[in-house]
Amino acid sequence: MIHILFGNFLKESGKLTEEQLQKVYEEQKKVRVKLGLIAVSEKLMTIEQADEVNKLQSMLDKRFGDIAVSKGYLTDEQVGHLLGMQGNLYLSFVQVITNENMMTIEEIEESYDQFQKSLNFTQTEMDRLKSGEADLLVPLFLPLDMDGYQKEHILVCVKTLMRLIDNDLYIGKAEWVTETAATNGFAMQALKGDTDGSLCFVGIGNSLLTIANKFAGEEFETVDADALDACAELINCINGMFASDCSPKFYVDMLPPTYKEGVSVLTANRICRIPIFINGKEVKLLSALKGKITVKGE
Repeated sequence: MIHILFGNFLKESGKLTEEQLQKVYEEQKKVRVKLGLIAVSEKLMTIEQADEVNKLQSMLDKRFGDIAVSKGYLTDEQVGHLLGMQGNLYLSFVQVITNENMMTIEEIEESYDQFQKSLNFTQTEMDRLKSGEADLLVPLFLPLDMDGYQKEHILVCVKTLMRLIDNDLYIGKAEWVTETAATNGFAMQALKGDTDGSLCFVGIGNSLLTIANKFAGEEFETVDADALDACAELINCINGMFASDCSPKFYVDMLPPTYKEGVSVLTANRICRIPIFINGKEVKLLSALKGKITVKGE
């Protein structure tokens, strides 16, 4: 997720063009991240130390980690930790940018600091974001006063979307609202049990097609009843997993999923509205676990 968020930041700040960004995303699928870059990114070595070891590596038949340990820059344990990070998406993103001479590592570090300030995240929070693990990064975008069960519900939803729809999706900051407009249909399922609630997908334009087409394995041209039905079926799957995870601590039952075409206003006492970007298209995820979401006026 962070490689997409940081990539967007670099594009919006004029550091990379859209064409360069797309090239980076394509190339990072093939690259193996260098240990020196990871060590610098993790603040375990300076850029100067990494450059020194790289130069020695070009003259000696030794691995980067072995040389860094012999110089006293890293421990064996730290080398093991860095080797385990070579598949990290953020690091492969940075590796391609430097390989293609789009930016220097110093320029990337400077932009990264600006990116962190724009998010208002601590270093610990940035480390969670860089981990790429949904369990660690999704809560960063959710309200601090959110109920634990609702956090788990949203986490199950996002992880399912990543697994079934788009592994490179990313989310924005969530907010509490009491109503929101659905200008081009919605798909929803109500929950009942220890706490009533709902889970709902609302599209921006035709963005719900990013879910419907992938989940149904079809190519819907418009957000019609069939496309919305596919979205509703995915919500049913998500809620089924959530209900299983909650049992026996928390009783949750599911009403039949519903959908509606056209314009509606959805309302509840407290809705968590989360922007989710799937293949670049924004979908609003609505979650309520203390009162069901209903259509205003019905």
